[in-house]
Parts: sequence; C-alpha cells; structure tokens
Amino acid sequence: MAHLARSVHLARATRIGVFTAAVFSAAAFLTGCSTADTGSGHADAASDERPLLTKAEANKTVDAYQKVNNQANAKRSASLMARAEGGAVLAMDQAYFTQIPALDKGDVADNLAPFVYVNRTFYIPPASSKADWFLVRTQGAQLTHGKPGKLWSKDIRFLVFKRSADGWRMVVARDFEGSDVAKAPHIALDKAGLMKVADPETKIGKTAPSQLPGLVTDLWVTGGRNTPLAGTSARRLGASWYTERADNLDGHAWVDFKKTTPQPGDVFAVKTAEGGALVLSDSAVDETFLAKDLHSYINLGDSDKPLVKHNPDARMYKVVRHYAQTELGIISADGKPAVYSIGTQVTTVDATPTPDI
Repeated sequence: MAHLARSVHLARATRIGVFTAAVFSAAAFLTGCSTADTGSGHADAASDERPLLTKAEANKTVDAYQKVNNQANAKRSASLMARAEGGAVLAMDQAYFTQIPALDKGDVADNLAPFVYVNRTFYIPPASSKADWFLVRTQGAQLTHGKPGKLWSKDIRFLVFKRSADGWRMVVARDFEGSDVAKAPHIALDKAGLMKVADPETKIGKTAPSQLPGLVTDLWVTGGRNTPLAGTSARRLGASWYTERADNLDGHAWVDFKKTTPQPGDVFAVKTAEGGALVLSDSAVDETFLAKDLHSYINLGDSDKPLVKHNPDARMYKVVRHYAQTELGIISADGKPAVYSIGTQVTTVDATPTPDI
C-alpha cells in the first residue's frame, strides 16, 4: 500500500505581509517634503562646533530622497531605489518589488502611493563626533497634485540618513505608533543645538545601545525568554513569531529561527534629554523549515515563490527564509530597554526540492 504524501503549506507567508503592514509600516514606501525647521544649523557664536551639515542641507537631502523614492515606487525599480536607500531598508524594498506579482494589487497600490514627509525636525551631530549620519523626526502624508495632503496618522517617524560614497541614503525608518507616540523622547542637544550622539558600545546602566538588535532577534529565536525588554506591543508581536512558528505545519515539519549577522555599523544611537538613548538599528533572522520524513513535503506560499530562483512550485524538503529587520527602541536613564517598532521583511528564500523516491 502506497503512503500518501503529507503536505505542509507555508501559510505564514500571508501572515508576514500582515505583520509587515502593521509593524514595519512599509518604510520605503513613505516619503515626503516639508519646509519646517530649515534654519542654517550653524553653531552659535559661543561655540566653535560645526555641524555635519546644515539643516537646510538636510532638508534638501530629504526632498531629494523622497523624490527618487516615489519615482522608484512608480516604476517598481530596485536599481532606482538604490539611489535613495541603503542597508536593510533597501534589501527589504527590493524584495518587496520582487514579490509584487504575487501580492494583492490593491494593497500594492496603497503601499506605493506617492507621499511626503512633513512636520520635520532635524537632529544634526557635530562634525567632531565623527558620526556620518543625521536624524529626522517627521510624519507622513499623502502627496496630492504635487503638494502635501492628509496625514496618514498622528504617528511619529524617525529617519536615519547615512552618508555613502556617492551621497546620502536613508537606512532606517521606524515609528512610534498609536499610544506609543507619547513615548517619543526629547533628543539631547549641546549648547550649539547639535544632537548628542551616544556611543553604541557604552552601557547605560546594564544595557548598551548595540544590544538592541540581539534583544529583538531573541524574540524570534526564543520567544524572548528572560528578556529584559519592556512589555510593549512590538515585543509581543515579535515573540508571536516564535510561539506561532509551527502553525499550519500539522506536525509534518520542524521549524526554528536562528540569528544571522547584520551588516556592521548599523546601530544608530542618540542621547535623550532624560539621560537615556534612542536607538535605531538593523538585525536579521533565518527561519528554517524541514520536512520530518520522506513522505512529507513543504509547499511554498505565493509570496515566497517570486523569491525562489528555480522551480518554486516543486514539493520542498527544506525551506529557509532570510529576513531583514529594522527596529526602534529606547534605553532609559537607568538602563532598561524597550522596543517600540520592528520591521520584518523576507528578502530571499532558499528551497530544496524533495528527492525522488
């Protein structure tokens, strides 16, 4: 009597999209313009400190970024997006473009609709800090007939722009959402009005800013067992990936998450007026599915298939999803960490077909 093959459907590919829309907020799809806070940004007469760039220059940087970003969205162009973004954010958006044929057309249209950043406040480091990045606090709005329209929401977004060899690139975009808007901190400034950069490796209490990526990925790997992270909604959503990892597998496959190494230098920390630090960073995890026996197999989800180079419709023995992540958190003055926003996007999928038996 022949054994009936038992299939495992990776239905969580759909859940990925839901999670992305709610928590990731489509970082690359939100751009904008505003003339707010465009002063010269030069130090006052009492200080010889020079800014990394002026606020007027930073404002032009954001204007240029959002223009290219909207063009890239309209053309679904990964190469054009590389002129606006870098790091994990770019990898996330390039993967999203690849997935578009398998996604809901209405959702894609909403995600890629033209938009602008308004109500901007710029935080520029002193040139002497050796920091190669600056921070923007802003809100997103619809772009209507070339002008800012209705705000998406009252959410507060922080953007990091990092200097590259050929210009500025936006590398992290994360939000304080809903009731967490009240948690958005005041940024510490020096006498010249320049932001105070925090050393990622220097501990505040028992926690260094550089630890945030590891604390976030631990939510995926262990469910946040013994985590020092405060009980925020972002922490709970992150941990749900662990607790729900075996859903829809029907006992026919194993699944686990493992930490991977993010690109070096992707932790951006600034001191807060309260004595802690605001942290924006990158992280990465791999999710591995393995069929339990030769009579079980794995079916790829529709949104996974565009990311598989060869034979995505085959019955798979092993599937590895590679995720890029960005996160926003705060370390309090007494060293207690909290994460308020996590963006997660599958960027590549490795799939091994079942052997012929």
